[in-house]
Amino acid sequence: MPSNWRAGLSEVAKQGAFVTPPVGGWVFVVGRDVAARTADPAQVEALIGSLSEVFGEAFWFIADTGRDVFGWARGAEGRCTRAYAFAEELGHYLWLGEVTDQEHELGCFIDDPRDRSEDAIKWWPDLSVVCAVAARWAVDPSRLGGHANSEGVGLLGRL
Repeated sequence: MPSNWRAGLSEVAKQGAFVTPPVGGWVFVVGRDVAARTADPAQVEALIGSLSEVFGEAFWFIADTGRDVFGWARGAEGRCTRAYAFAEELGHYLWLGEVTDQEHELGCFIDDPRDRSEDAIKWWPDLSVVCAVAARWAVDPSRLGGHANSEGVGLLGRL
């Protein structure tokens, strides 16, 4: 159903998905239903692959601070080229492709010397890292809330 920004973003905080009106040439799909549909690494890879086949490029970002789930993926021309995700319960559960130049520049995956665990990777992402990767690859989705007073209309629904 058609929805303005304010109602769309408010609703998807609980459930559903909001397809935004274009923002600087980008269209975003946000909400709890998106997060639920991309909990499985195979689903992320398939989603990014199919979206990039249709649109040329596709990106996925998750930053759920309540559940400590963070990640990102990108695809081009029908395939997922890079994906990473971390969940407190699972650790580093999604890793596809090589670390990008942008991830290196941001200091991703550099071991924290204070970590004395047996983990292979001694680094963890957070909201700021996800937003920084998003800003380097495309657009920082945390800035979408600033459009809440926009007159644009998107679509609200369930996946």
